[in-house]
Amino acid sequence: MSLTLFLAFCILGFDFLLYVLFQWIYGEKYRKHACRVAAREKRRALSAKQVGEPKVIPFPQHPIQHRTA
Repeated sequence: MSLTLFLAFCILGFDFLLYVLFQWIYGEKYRKHACRVAAREKRRALSAKQVGEPKVIPFPQHPIQHRTA
């Protein structure tokens, strides 16, 4: 019985260490990625306000004249 409890606590401890390891390895990358995405969205919002709406290019009246081939 005491051996069973010892093994159970060892397995739980090992699982906890794996959890901490994976959070340390992959948790930081996700946080940095989230910060980059937020900064990119903010930059796009600011540039959209500065530039304004894109202008529409009119379709040529005679498209055959504008062919290059």
